[in-house]
Amino acid sequence: MRNDIFAGTALLVMSLSVGASAQVPPDIAAGIHKIGPIVDAPNTAKLYASLFQNQKEPYPNVAVMRDIAYGPDTLNKLDIFTPNGAQNAGRTVVIYVHGGGFERGDKRQGGTPFYDNLMLWLTQQGAVGVNINYRLAPKNVWPAAHEDLAAVMRWVKANIAQYGGDPNRVVLWGQSAGASLIAGYLAHPQFYGPGGHGVKGAILNSGFYDNGGMGSNYFGKDPKELAERSSVEGMKKLNIPLLISHTEVDLPDAILQAGQVKKALCDAGRCPTYLELKDHSHMSQNYSIGTSDVSLSGPVLEFIRKIK
Repeated sequence: MRNDIFAGTALLVMSLSVGASAQVPPDIAAGIHKIGPIVDAPNTAKLYASLFQNQKEPYPNVAVMRDIAYGPDTLNKLDIFTPNGAQNAGRTVVIYVHGGGFERGDKRQGGTPFYDNLMLWLTQQGAVGVNINYRLAPKNVWPAAHEDLAAVMRWVKANIAQYGGDPNRVVLWGQSAGASLIAGYLAHPQFYGPGGHGVKGAILNSGFYDNGGMGSNYFGKDPKELAERSSVEGMKKLNIPLLISHTEVDLPDAILQAGQVKKALCDAGRCPTYLELKDHSHMSQNYSIGTSDVSLSGPVLEFIRKIK
């Protein structure tokens, strides 16, 4: 029997407006607006440092397993966070996929609370958190990272029960390139085949779903291949709930692409839950998880609770 806080009784996909109820502390909001719509992880992290002064290992009431190999590459590693307690099976599993333009980023940003903050918050809700690394460009190009996420899904299916998770109740959560990677995995059945993608729902923060015409070191430069490797067409065929978001102080293309994919999905009869996070930036939204600012964590919790 599942008794974690993510237990839900009905599937509901809706639009949520959190702008009016955003709870970014005023001093942090001012700092975010001063930094502006760019990726500035170090200075954004400094804005949140004081809110995580008590987040130090060993963490209370949680078991942490680091750098478990799910594949042969040195980047094929994942961390698992499991809440301590009487329940040792059947917990919702949430897999987090970091961003970084497919060229940088890490599941654990050295010298900061991130992204352990997300894992700890998930355990506080009674879930099992899985935080992954994956192969990066320019050394590794399409489809390496997507194949890695597929390998993570296979590993979780085979192994997560021993950590208290339900292998049949997996939610994916990613930001920026992490959201793009999740969307690409779900949109292209070549990565999972007739057995299905194994996902109950997906949370996509400030992702990029159409590769456009410029390309990248990971996706390549060929226009035909860029179109084939985009996610929008495949996302229209998904039958799982999606939460798609962008922030007020986001990268302009992230705002544009969130709106475009929302319209494409709604036109296909598959409207997602859709958020614009007031006073947040591309980086700050996920740094806020685990603080009193629930402008993202509140809707995420509500979204996952409603997944069957």
